[in-house]
Amino acid sequence: MSGATAADYAWLAELCTDGDGDAGLCLTFVRGLSPDEAFRRIGAVPDATDGCRVGGYSAHGGTVLEYEWAGMLWEQSVPLSAGTVAATVFVDLKHDDFCYLVDGRRVSSFCWFAYSLRDGVFPDPLLADVHELGLDRDDSTEEPLPNALALAERATGVRLQRADFVRPSLMGSIRRA
Repeated sequence: MSGATAADYAWLAELCTDGDGDAGLCLTFVRGLSPDEAFRRIGAVPDATDGCRVGGYSAHGGTVLEYEWAGMLWEQSVPLSAGTVAATVFVDLKHDDFCYLVDGRRVSSFCWFAYSLRDGVFPDPLLADVHELGLDRDDSTEEPLPNALALAERATGVRLQRADFVRPSLMGSIRRA
């Protein structure tokens, strides 16, 4: 797997953080899928503007989806991971979550500041990487967003670089039921 570090994603953490230090980001890294296939699996309609906006970015090893509304992130992760792996990173004023899915099952999920409360069918498959990246320290004062993004790369093998994130290769929306 990848040896991604927080330094590899400092650019994205900075880009998604406002002047007050608050971050807002909803991403899913998916191994081996194109943006078109990812959109098909989640029922996203390319070029549509009604519903939850979603952008698909081609990245080395797969696709990264960016969601406008985090509720869709969690709902859509299961079909995205069917036959592959996916990792979601979500941060806003109230949340700081990471979720790892394998073949349609939530294997592990945790809050960056409460790793001891992790959940899933096998909550520790990424333990060595979580420890190395410092995401298992419930009392950490370090900015965890770049570490969580590095963990998503390590978990999926999907590497998102600044050049990939300049413009989505596919934009559309998911209609809420």
